[in-house]
Amino acid sequence: MNHSLMYQGSRLQLVNQLVYFDDEKLNFLNQYFPEPNQKRRNVENTISVYCSTLERIIKDLTEENLNSMALIGSQVDLRYLDDGSTESLTIVFPHRTDPNKNLISFLSPIGFQLLMAQTNENYQLVIPSGETLVRVENIKFVNHGDVH
Repeated sequence: MNHSLMYQGSRLQLVNQLVYFDDEKLNFLNQYFPEPNQKRRNVENTISVYCSTLERIIKDLTEENLNSMALIGSQVDLRYLDDGSTESLTIVFPHRTDPNKNLISFLSPIGFQLLMAQTNENYQLVIPSGETLVRVENIKFVNHGDVH
C-alpha cells in the first residue's frame, strides 16, 4: 500500500466519497431522483459499481491506478474524433458544478457517460445534438472530488 504524502489527500477524498455514498446514498438519490424510475435505478446501480471501483483503487493506491479511470474528481482530456478538437472536463459532485471552469457533475449527461471511462478508449457519447465519438486521451485525479 502506498502511504506517501503525495497520495494522502487523494486517498482521503476517495475514502470520503465511499463514506458519503454509504451514509447518504438514499438521501442523495431522493434529492436528485425523487421518483422511483429507471433513471434513478441506473444512477443507483452506477454508484454501487463506482463504490466497488473506489474500494479496489484505495486498496492499491498508485498513480497508475488513481489515473486509470475517470472518477469524481478526475480531469478527463477528450478528443472529438469527428473533428479532432479537444476538451478537458473535470467530473465533480453536482453542487461543485461550474461550467465556466469545465467542472461538470457526474450526474450530467456527459459526466455520467464518462464516469469510470478509461484512458485510450473510445466512447460514443449521447449529447443534445445527437451522438459524438470521443477518445479519452488522458485522465488525472486532480482532487476535485470533495463531497462538501
